[in-house]
Amino acid sequence: MDHLLAIRIFQRIVETRSFTKAAAHLDLPRSTVSKNLKSLEEHIGTKLIQRTTRTVTLTTEGAEYYRRISKLVTKLDETEGAIRDMGAAAKGRLRIDLHSSLANFVLMPVLEEFRERYPHIQLALGVGDRPVNLIEEGVDCAIRAGELTDSSLIARTLYKDRLITCASPGYLKQYGVPRKLTDLENGHKIVGYFSAATGEAWPLRFMSRGGEKQLAAFDIAANDSAALISMLVHGMGIGQTHASVSRRFIASGELVPVLEDVTHRQFPVSIIYPPTKPLNGRLRIFIDWMIERFSGNSAW
Repeated sequence: MDHLLAIRIFQRIVETRSFTKAAAHLDLPRSTVSKNLKSLEEHIGTKLIQRTTRTVTLTTEGAEYYRRISKLVTKLDETEGAIRDMGAAAKGRLRIDLHSSLANFVLMPVLEEFRERYPHIQLALGVGDRPVNLIEEGVDCAIRAGELTDSSLIARTLYKDRLITCASPGYLKQYGVPRKLTDLENGHKIVGYFSAATGEAWPLRFMSRGGEKQLAAFDIAANDSAALISMLVHGMGIGQTHASVSRRFIASGELVPVLEDVTHRQFPVSIIYPPTKPLNGRLRIFIDWMIERFSGNSAW
């Protein structure tokens, strides 16, 4: 017996008060309708319908069964409709903006999973460290590290990241491993980062007994976060980056963490979108996938 078909047949018999009309509505032979109802009653172990040549009457058990299964069938139909809508939504173009290090070292390694699951969603990635106006530039969402400064946007936290102070093994072999913060100011080269929008240098940040200590001076700097990683890997000095973007290089031995006891700063990595723009099906699918893929991942 096809249990779901039998339930739908029973429901239609009750609503039409006729085996013949139920068969016509479901485009089934009348014999199939009768056979499935009989199987359903045998499965439940009680009579659901009293039928004569002229009337169809519910038994007490049949009335209660109809009341309960009607709610379930309605919920099932709503669920199937929502899934069909998702399938229709899983098409079209989605514009995403994110920093180059997050793009190259966090999203790109796993993005094929999304493309395999939703092959008809066309992804347009805006990769770079310059700030963008999501509404004016037609961006559906952005992935950003740090606290949200624009209160007009909605942010969904994907995971908590932290700073890593690191350098290449070759650099540390040549210049030595710093053991305390004052070592950085004596004989070490600093790789820094500056804003693509303002040109302002972002200092290296450390925790000390007196609070946060910042080191603003640098020997070489980039306004691109992926370029910063490349400079560190190629032995140009000591710098700071995110744990999530540097972990593959630390795992491979291309970068070595230093001063870990004073590098504690944590911050969220979030997916951001404007509330004034409808949350279309494609964006909802991408947000749900990102949360599924990254949220609560202790590897970060």
